[in-house]
Amino acid sequence: MQIKPNFRLNEKPLSLLLSIMTDKENKHKTLHEWLEQIDLSPQVTAMGEDIKEPVLKQLNQRIDKAKRRSLWIKMASVAASILLLLGVTNYVSFQQGYNKLNSQFVEMKNPLGMLSSIELSDGTKVTLNAGTILKYPTAFTDKDRIVEVDGEAYFEVVHNKKQPFIVKADNINVRVLGTKFNVKAYKEEKNIEVTLEEGSIEVGLNNQKKYIRVDPGQQVLYDKFRNIFQKKQVDLNYYTAWREGKFYFNSMTFEDIARQLERHFNVHISISPDRLKEIIYTGDFVRQENLEQILRVMTADKRTYYQIDGDFIQIYDKK
Repeated sequence: MQIKPNFRLNEKPLSLLLSIMTDKENKHKTLHEWLEQIDLSPQVTAMGEDIKEPVLKQLNQRIDKAKRRSLWIKMASVAASILLLLGVTNYVSFQQGYNKLNSQFVEMKNPLGMLSSIELSDGTKVTLNAGTILKYPTAFTDKDRIVEVDGEAYFEVVHNKKQPFIVKADNINVRVLGTKFNVKAYKEEKNIEVTLEEGSIEVGLNNQKKYIRVDPGQQVLYDKFRNIFQKKQVDLNYYTAWREGKFYFNSMTFEDIARQLERHFNVHISISPDRLKEIIYTGDFVRQENLEQILRVMTADKRTYYQIDGDFIQIYDKK
């Protein structure tokens, strides 16, 4: 699957992009000019300076951190960073970027098949898994630092006792002062998982004052349909290893594994008959392995078979 960015770059912006790589002193000014020349989505074009400035700050940081490499590779790296941070129109099968929701909030859509990270205005670092949406303010000016997540994200929250950090995920809140934790809350999944690596957090429903305290190594599982919380000890590797490019499938159903593979590889997986969806599988893979390598291992016991047709994968039993 080849992903092509859908934007136009004429000669002037191309020369400006070259300037970004060669003129360090005027880099920030040149980035501003570059944004004015490329054909952006309407949402990005309408961004005010309060949105552009933090974005440009991150672009500058990415350029400064680039290792010595050929000019064209450096240009591609910068262009990719700009596309990721700004959401330039549409990709082949996804749209991502920054949208100005109102005068304070920004929305970042992370595409399928990609991981990305962002540093918020308070220094909090957030790593986003594939297909995740993060909404956050350009500056934390209220009594609470509030962000919203749809998908999976790992947070490294800067401690601030006077200004708690709150993550809204569907209809639950995760309240922290400063800590490291993982939130998995995709809308299409029946459960929300909050897993604590370091520090302490409290988890509860949006409309209730009662919260569950969580300690390191513990996970709170919320069943959205039954409205039930469950707290348990877990192996953190299974829930945070995705940041390091690993898949850990611990007694997971084929159906749940298929959802993860769909998001990571940007494909559609069909499992038929339905009873195959409930097959339990345990295993681990690195994300550098391609989809066919993973499927080959998962179906090695010959209980199931697979067929790949472009972006469509069918898992079936022996006919």
